[in-house]
Amino acid sequence: MAISFLIKTVKMVYSLFYYASSLISFLCHLLWTLLLIIGGGMPWLIILLILVCIVSKFVALKRSPHLKSFIDKFENVNENDNSCLCWPIANRGSSFDVPENSHFALKSCEKFKCKSILLDLAMTKCGELIVVHKSTIEKGNIYEPIEKITFDSLKNFNISEHHPLGNQFPPEKILSLPNLLTLLEGMDVTVFLLLSSTSSKCIDTVKRVVQSNENFTKKIILCSSSAFAIYQMRKSCPDLVCGLWMDRTPKLENQYILRPKTIIMSLYSAFFQSILAPVIGISVVFIDKNEFNESVKNLWRNAGVHPVVYSVNSPNEKRYFQQVFKTRYLTDTLRSEPQIVVKQSSAYQGTVR
Repeated sequence: MAISFLIKTVKMVYSLFYYASSLISFLCHLLWTLLLIIGGGMPWLIILLILVCIVSKFVALKRSPHLKSFIDKFENVNENDNSCLCWPIANRGSSFDVPENSHFALKSCEKFKCKSILLDLAMTKCGELIVVHKSTIEKGNIYEPIEKITFDSLKNFNISEHHPLGNQFPPEKILSLPNLLTLLEGMDVTVFLLLSSTSSKCIDTVKRVVQSNENFTKKIILCSSSAFAIYQMRKSCPDLVCGLWMDRTPKLENQYILRPKTIIMSLYSAFFQSILAPVIGISVVFIDKNEFNESVKNLWRNAGVHPVVYSVNSPNEKRYFQQVFKTRYLTDTLRSEPQIVVKQSSAYQGTVR
């Protein structure tokens, strides 16, 4: 009995040792194979990257001839001039203060001497290009995508009615792109027009508008989150000045994996700066304020691209980006501009005295 038990024990130990050694051997062979693949693939990867850089130089689009006038507005920012609003770009025409993407928003920005405005461009089911954001019509309990709604059904939509301060403003209708271009003829402003759709139908329609309207390239910087859409637009319309909207990097579930997000953003920006930016010929890039730092700013500026930070609304944040980074920013309100706050405070103190 004792001998049979001993034999069984020895067999079990031998089997355990055999399977353990087999597993270790398999893992060693797998690791060695991976090292061979990586070692053999690295030279090819380097060659591929070199080829991509060379090809990108040949397919790169030339900068727009209208770019100089836009660059002057970016570079000639006088940080000591408190009488004008040089730093901000009014998001949707200062959507916290007035009905967004409206005619009144344009007039309000002109009143505040803010000459840079970002507006949203969408396309309806019937193919009409309109200046509106989906959040605006959602306030009116219309949750259907804009591309599934006809322009006729939105003609009577009152933007002011659904604004928090709507009772202080006259009724405002949704503007079509031709209406916007007509309004801009008598205004000294630069409009950043952000495409909410990158469908081929929308891009083709915008191309036709650009080619048929000379003021488009002189007044508007077309922006999109799609580098391919920008390339298509600029290839067809070389005079067009374009900007890239970079969405915020999604948060990782495991915060310990690739923890420094600024490094990820720097690498991501470096890829755009080294390859995509010269190819598509962008002039402006919009970056989330939480992913913006000095290295990211320098990467873009060295490529001749002007970074804009979004969205900055408090006076302290605005002072920070003005004085530390010296970069322009997208804001939802012009009333919190440091210049205006100081002016209002001084006026209040004078009244009290």
